[in-house]
Amino acid sequence: MSTYKFMARGATAPFSGARWPEPAGGAPGAWVEAVGTLEQCRCGAHVCRPVDLAHWLHDELWETEVDGDRLDGIDCLVVRRARLVRRIDAWHQGGAARFAEACAQHAAELTGGGADVRGFIDDAALSAQYGYTAVAAHACAMAAARLGDDEEQAYRRERLWQADWIVRRVLSPGE
Repeated sequence: MSTYKFMARGATAPFSGARWPEPAGGAPGAWVEAVGTLEQCRCGAHVCRPVDLAHWLHDELWETEVDGDRLDGIDCLVVRRARLVRRIDAWHQGGAARFAEACAQHAAELTGGGADVRGFIDDAALSAQYGYTAVAAHACAMAAARLGDDEEQAYRRERLWQADWIVRRVLSPGE
C-alpha cells in the first residue's frame, strides 16, 4: 500500500513541528521512529493512505515508506516507523491550486449552488483564489454535507471524491 504525508514547508510536521529527514542522493530519508504504544494523535508516525489525503492538506506532499506495527485510524495510519521517499512536486507546483478550484466547482455542481450552501461555495472559491487549499476543501465538504438526510455520510463522500481527485490528478496524472 502506498502511503503519504502532508508537511509544512521544509518537510516539517504540521502538528509536532518536527523536521523529518529528507531524501538525499536518491536514497529515502532516515527513519522517524515512535517509542511506546501506538495511539492516534499521541504516539506514532502519522501517514495518509490514499483515501485519507483530503483530510491532511498542507504545503508539501511526500510519498512515505512505513515499517513495523500499524494502527488504522479513521483518517490516517499510525505506524512505528516511517520515512520520506520523495516529494510529490506536482502538488506544490500548481496541483494544490487546481485541486482547490476543482473542489469549489464540484461542490457547486453537486449542490446546485442553492442559497443554503452559497456561503460555503463562496468561501471555497475565495479560499482557492488566495491559496487556502485546506479551507476550500473543507468548505466544499461542508456544502456537500447539506445534501440529503445523512450529513456525515455526505461529508465523507465529498472527502472521498477529493482524495480520489488527488490520486488521479496529482499522484498518477499520466495514467
